[in-house]
Amino acid sequence: MIYHDPATVWSPRDCIDNVQLLYDGGLTDVYSLAIVTWEGQERIGIRWNVNQREWADPAKASNTVRCIGEPNSRGYPTWFIMPEVFLSSLLSGNNKVATVLREALDRIDAAGQ
Repeated sequence: MIYHDPATVWSPRDCIDNVQLLYDGGLTDVYSLAIVTWEGQERIGIRWNVNQREWADPAKASNTVRCIGEPNSRGYPTWFIMPEVFLSSLLSGNNKVATVLREALDRIDAAGQ
């Protein structure tokens, strides 16, 4: 499968001035992270390199058509900008957001066993 190089995802063009790729998971981890300059301020963006439906698309599986990934808008790959408060909550680990996410992951892990 061919996907958009996340370092070249600059949409929406009127919001993004710069993309500094932090992590490209390729087709293994399938997501990418970047510092993007969003409306003049540095933010963390995340995106899926390939979306779920694209895996089943024969043209994309045969490398005839490039995957757009998620999020996307009108056929263009875009970034999801992570709220700073959310990221800070995750990194600090001792607050409501971190607690509910740990509980949810524990529940998902238990259901998978």
